[in-house]
Amino acid sequence: MTCGYVSGVDLDPDLATAIASRKHWRTAGVAAIYSPPGSSAVVRVQPRLHPAGRERYRASIIRNGRAEHSVPAYTAIEAVVL
Repeated sequence: MTCGYVSGVDLDPDLATAIASRKHWRTAGVAAIYSPPGSSAVVRVQPRLHPAGRERYRASIIRNGRAEHSVPAYTAIEAVVL
């Protein structure tokens, strides 16, 4: 079974709240993207389609279009501050 990611156009409400007052965060469909000026990498936080246990989100470091590292998160706030 694949534990894919949610697809669509609406950002998860908990994720939207988690990034609301934080600098350098933007939305991209259902994901939240952290891209500070001058950085060669971005952080992408996206909700899981079928959460594995309590893991509802995954935060990934993306550089040159490839995920270099990712970590599970149980809440949107946790994923954003990782």
